Amino acid sequence: MLTDIRKLLDAVAKRAGWKEGEITTKMFRHTYISARIQTTHNGAPVAAFTVAREVGHSSTAMIEKVYGHLGQVQHRSAVVEYRIGQHKKAIRDRKFRHTLRHTLDRVA
Repeated sequence: MLTDIRKLLDAVAKRAGWKEGEITTKMFRHTYISARIQTTHNGAPVAAFTVAREVGHSSTAMIEKVYGHLGQVQHRSAVVEYRIGQHKKAIRDRKFRHTLRHTLDRVA
C-alpha cells in the first residue's frame, strides 16, 4: 500500500517536472500541521494538544518543538488555505527546466 502511494507521488512529481522522491508523504503531514497550528476554532487558536491528537502524537512535545513558533503567528483563520501565489516563481522555474530538459532530449 505504501509503495503504491510512493509510486503515485513519483508519477505526480515526474509529471510536474520534478525528480522521483521530491514529493513525500512527510511533506503533506508537515504542511497540514504547519497550517493547522495557525487556525482557529470558535475564535480561539487551535491548541497544540488538539493538533498532536489529530496526527497521532501521544504528547505535544514534538508539535511544540518543531511547530511552536507558528503558534505565535498573528494571521489566523478558521480554515486552512493553500495559496500558490507565493510559489509562482518556483513553479515557473521548474516548468521551464522541465520543458528545456525535454527539448534538449529530443534534439540530442
